[in-house]
Amino acid sequence: CMHLPGADRVMVMLKTGATELYQKLPAHFITTFKCVPNFMVFSDLNQSFADVPIYDAIAPVSKKIRQEHEDFKLYRDIEKWQREGQDMSKLQGDNGWNLDKWKFMPMFHQVFETASDDIDWFVMMEADTSLSWLNLLLWLQTMDPKQPYYLGAQNVIGQTEFGHGGSGIVVSRKAADVLEAARYNAGKEVYDQQWEEEIAKSCCGDEIIARAFHAVDIPLTHAWPLIQGETISTVDFTDHHWCTPPLTWHHVNPIQVDSYWQFQLDWAHEHGWNKPYLYRDVFERFLAQHVSVNRTSWNNLSKDKKFVAPALATDEDPDFYLLEDYQQRAIQSEELCAEACMREGEGECIQWMYTPGRCHLGKDIRFGQSDEREEEHWNCGWIQDRIAQFKKRHKSC
Repeated sequence: CMHLPGADRVMVMLKTGATELYQKLPAHFITTFKCVPNFMVFSDLNQSFADVPIYDAIAPVSKKIRQEHEDFKLYRDIEKWQREGQDMSKLQGDNGWNLDKWKFMPMFHQVFETASDDIDWFVMMEADTSLSWLNLLLWLQTMDPKQPYYLGAQNVIGQTEFGHGGSGIVVSRKAADVLEAARYNAGKEVYDQQWEEEIAKSCCGDEIIARAFHAVDIPLTHAWPLIQGETISTVDFTDHHWCTPPLTWHHVNPIQVDSYWQFQLDWAHEHGWNKPYLYRDVFERFLAQHVSVNRTSWNNLSKDKKFVAPALATDEDPDFYLLEDYQQRAIQSEELCAEACMREGEGECIQWMYTPGRCHLGKDIRFGQSDEREEEHWNCGWIQDRIAQFKKRHKSC
């Protein structure tokens, strides 16, 4: 897989932090990165992991800001703890988000400046992102890197539409060259200082990246749901997703990174490396058996219709006394909740979840997660006939 068509023309950037590096990085090295010829790992500390250099994405930030700005307290603590040989994982959660936003711009500039001219595509991921190398390479073959592409899962903050960093960001060589030309023409020091002032006022580094590309007339090209920010357990399997090849998953743990990697290897062994797998195939591998039975102490994320007893209702819940009789009865038992789902009709309900006094219905397939350790426990289920009909409608993927 290291020598797949186009593999040598992709540079992957993985962004992480020194406090989580030893927990999250090993899984990528023994899975995805075994197939990636060109990659760079960026953190908030200059170090090495075995024989792999870890670059300090923060280092190019102005010295005065690094030494004095409140966002950099963790950065200064990390440097101190490294000198003292302390366990930096104990600093996790200590203002890491505020520091993280400063990594994006310096990281992108360093990669754009140093990458070989043979690199056509730049792909940014995070330590809790799972990347499908097979699907990514096949997708990139459909586009021209000589066109200015800035691609990602679309999000909006204020007036800025941006590609969500944790979902993954893809930039073409042309877009990188245009951005670096603007930086060169303005003068690197002047350019970087201007953007540092903007970063200080912004919440998020991925939003700043979008504004930098917007400034050179390169808007975001929507890549959702190929690139997206859910896990296999939380994503909604809809008409829009089913026949689409997923490129990334977000908020994954090392076990999931390995599991998704094993699935990709099994797929390639059976189908070769020139056929993408789809959301459909992910569903059949990971979820089909689990949604075939009702589950206890499980939240399947049903949320499209909510029937709530008056004593438990909030202002956001519908007026209980305006509900149909069967909808009112749905709060009495899981059997009546499931019956309400059936009566809502195909296309309106495919799954349900119940806890005393509450019945929630969902029109899309989601798996969800255990709530055994939560204060509130749900029972839930899926309407098997409707899942079968959904699959039948999309049989021709």
